[in-house]
Amino acid sequence: MKLLKLFLLFLTFQFINHAVKAQAISYYPFNSQLSIATNPTKVVWMDFRFQMNSFTSSLNTEPALMVNLGYTKNAFIYAGGGVNFGIVASIVDNQDLVKGYFGSVGMRAYPFEKAPKVSVNFELSPYVNYDGTSGVFRAWLGVGYHFGGKK
Repeated sequence: MKLLKLFLLFLTFQFINHAVKAQAISYYPFNSQLSIATNPTKVVWMDFRFQMNSFTSSLNTEPALMVNLGYTKNAFIYAGGGVNFGIVASIVDNQDLVKGYFGSVGMRAYPFEKAPKVSVNFELSPYVNYDGTSGVFRAWLGVGYHFGGKK
């Protein structure tokens, strides 16, 4: 089981390496979340979030598959969902690997004419624990930078 967990950690770092090469990074300061995403202007894209304000044993990682629903000149609306993993806690403290599941509906707006690669991100994200006993309705507000530029 420990070997499987180490393999999953290795796969996580490989995905991060792939995601960093291509696309966008965002920070949600009120939630202390760092997001690395594939190209968010494509119809389907991946978002990978890391909890930044935590002890390493409770560090959560959230991969999510997103689908763009609509575009305007300076913004796009998307929806998707994903899984909350406690990879480090699973390895260090032998806790469950999957912590919970979430859905997301959000918007990335590019409001700055002089900085067209900078986005303001807003997202609503209901979350439920793995066993379904509790949940929370999360809201994310942050800023991002799209290395490839906007669509």
